[in-house]
Amino acid sequence: YPVITVKRDYNKKSADITRRRYLRDIIDSRDSKSSCWWVPLSYSTRQNLHFNITTPDHWLSCPMEKQVIENIADENDWVVFNNEMAGIYKINYDDRNWEMITNFLQSEEYRKIPTLNRVQLINDAADLAFVGNLKYDIFFDLLNYLKIEEEYLPWKAALGKTSGITTHLKKSSIYGLYKDYMRQLLTPIYEKVGGLEIPTSSADKLDSIKLQVLIASKACKFEVANCIAHSQNLFKKLKENSRETNIIPKDLRGVVYCTTLKHGGEMEWEFLWKQYQNSNVATEKGTLLNALGCTQEIWLLTRYLEWSMNDTRIRRQDSSTVFSSVARNDIGYYIAKNFFYENVNQIFKHLQPNKRRISRYLSSLANQMTDEKDLQELEHFIDENKENFSEVKKGVEQSLETVKINVQWQNKHADAIHKVLTKYSKD
Repeated sequence: YPVITVKRDYNKKSADITRRRYLRDIIDSRDSKSSCWWVPLSYSTRQNLHFNITTPDHWLSCPMEKQVIENIADENDWVVFNNEMAGIYKINYDDRNWEMITNFLQSEEYRKIPTLNRVQLINDAADLAFVGNLKYDIFFDLLNYLKIEEEYLPWKAALGKTSGITTHLKKSSIYGLYKDYMRQLLTPIYEKVGGLEIPTSSADKLDSIKLQVLIASKACKFEVANCIAHSQNLFKKLKENSRETNIIPKDLRGVVYCTTLKHGGEMEWEFLWKQYQNSNVATEKGTLLNALGCTQEIWLLTRYLEWSMNDTRIRRQDSSTVFSSVARNDIGYYIAKNFFYENVNQIFKHLQPNKRRISRYLSSLANQMTDEKDLQELEHFIDENKENFSEVKKGVEQSLETVKINVQWQNKHADAIHKVLTKYSKD
C-alpha cells in the first residue's frame, strides 16, 4: 500500500503531496515507483477540525505524481491527513508539521485529534522511522504525549511498535536508558488504571480491562512502581487459597504468573507446574505453559525444555509453545538456542509426522537475533542441517529474512536511538 509525503510551503500556505510504495523490508530493493494507487485525500487542521468528514477533499490520481493543495493551513497550524483513518495509506510529514502535531498532542486539547488518527500517527511514525524515512527523535518525541493518553487503542499501537525496539536494545548498554524512558511513559497510566488492582465491578468496559492488562504487563516488565511486589502478593494469596477459586482475574493471570516466576525461584515454579497438571481448562493451561518459561533459573529452563520432548509431561503439539516461552526470556534465549542447536535431530523426530512445526522453533529464535554473529551462526547451522530443513524451506527463508532485517536495523539506528535516549535522560 502507499505512503504519501506531505511537504508544506509555509510561506505560500500550500502543500505538495507525493506518493510511493511503502516497503516494510529495510533491505528490499524493489522499485517503489513501479506501482500506482488512487489515494483519497482528506485532512483536518487545528483551525478546521473536520475529522468527522471522511469524504475526500482531493484525489491523488494515477499517473499523477504530485498533487498541490493550496491554502491548506496557516503557517503555525498543523495538518493531519486521512480523517478517521478512512483510507488505507501511511502519511509522512515535514519535520515542522510533525513538531506542531507533537506539541498539540502534549496539550490538554489532544483529544481533538480523534483516537483513530492518534493511532495512525503513532503507527506511521514508528513504521517510517523503522525503514529510515523519519528520524527516531521525532518518533520518541511523539510518544511523550502518552503520559496523558487514556485510551486503549493508542497505547496498544505504541507498545506494539516499541516491543521491537525493546528486543533490539535489551542486549545493549543503553537498555537502562530505554527502561527509564518507558517507565516515564507508563507510570501515569499505570496509576490511572489502578495497577494490578482487581476490578470491583464486572461492568467495567472491555477496553478498560484490556488497557489495564496491557499496561500491567509492560509496567511489570519495566519495573514500574509496585507492579512486581503487587504481582508477588497476588501470587502469595493464590498459593494460600489454592484449593479455592483462583482469586486472580483471568485477564491478569499471565502478568502475575510470569512476573512472579521471573523474580522467584524453584518453589514458585513447582507450584505453577502443579497448577498446569491439575487444570482442565485449555486457556488456563496455555497461560501456565507460557508463564513457566519466565523463570530466570537456568536449570529450570533447561529441564522445562527437556520435558517438552516428553509426551507424558507435555503434549507434543504444545512443545513449540514451551520453546517459544523460553526463547522470549532474556536469559532463556541463550538456553533455547543451545538446546535447539544441540538437539535438532531429536526435535525433528519428536515432531513427526508434522515436521513443519519446526518453523515455529526457528522463528522464535530469529525474532530475538539482532547481530551479525547471530546471523552467521544461524546460516551455518541451517547449512549443516540442510537435509532436515529441506521440508520447511519457506520457514527457513522467513527466519533468515527476519534476522537480516534485525541486523540492518541495529546497524542503521542504534547510534541515533542512543542519542535520543541520552537526551531524555538529561531532561
